[in-house]
Amino acid sequence: MYTLVKCGLILFAAVTVSERSDGTTINPLSPLSLHSPLHHPILPSISPPSPPSDIVFRVAGNALPLQANVPSIMLSNFGTQRRTIFTIHSNGETVSGNFNAFVVRDAIVALDANIIAVDWSVGSNMYSIGLANAPQAGRLIASFINILINNFNYNSNLITIVGVGLGGHIAGIAARNSVNRIPHIIALDPSLHGWTHHSEKLSPDAADLVEALHTTGGIIGYGLPLGHVDFFANGGSFQPGCGTDSNCGHIYSYVYFAESMLAEVNDGAKFVGTACESYEEAVALQCTGSRDAIFGGLQSKSGISGIYLFRTNFVQPFAQG
Repeated sequence: MYTLVKCGLILFAAVTVSERSDGTTINPLSPLSLHSPLHHPILPSISPPSPPSDIVFRVAGNALPLQANVPSIMLSNFGTQRRTIFTIHSNGETVSGNFNAFVVRDAIVALDANIIAVDWSVGSNMYSIGLANAPQAGRLIASFINILINNFNYNSNLITIVGVGLGGHIAGIAARNSVNRIPHIIALDPSLHGWTHHSEKLSPDAADLVEALHTTGGIIGYGLPLGHVDFFANGGSFQPGCGTDSNCGHIYSYVYFAESMLAEVNDGAKFVGTACESYEEAVALQCTGSRDAIFGGLQSKSGISGIYLFRTNFVQPFAQG
């Protein structure tokens, strides 16, 4: 069994360059290197892992790292009245990879929130290592959430956890181990391999609303439904413009999500799902039910469940409305 020696949590608070929906500006997210979205998103650049250390947080605009303790958090610019969005990358990527380049940037534009990008790259440089370390990573994230709840009386209803690949399952583990119920998890193409019979795989019991998006189902991502509501983009296994390139299709899971956040702010086209009677209908692109669920975004959702299909355009904007 591998040991996870570090789970660095990088806290990016609202600081200028991007513009929020209210017209105010925010500071750059150094040390993130934000790549512009392309019609064909680029693959993440992989940095060598950092030396082993304790849990570390880095706050944008703060020279010193933020530790997972009360005095350190008190000295940071974490807003106890703001919403908090946790983002969790997958294996072979770092906190400055493409996942956060898309998601953190657009989340900052979409809302005034604490954006916490979890860096567990030391324990996930290879898929097999990340798979072994995923449960511990989830519990470490939960321990940070519990500090916020127990020591700062932070309202857990303000928390959303977004994870891609292995991070989708880790989101569920973190939520289950939090002292209070987490309202919303968004799992982007959660991983398949090693999770079919895993006792801690993502499931509806993890949060009040577990929302899953499938873009490479049965290849990289988990093919079957995992949440309260599961969206199958273009049938859930292959994405337009990617051909049979599953890595490309996996990347599109967070590209779609990033677009969905901006659409809420800019009144853009939404990823509107068509209800399916079964998983088989979704993968066969044969769903004909109600169009009553929207994938992604960060607005509060309740009362939605089931399996949904949505199709996308070949180029941005991908949502067809």
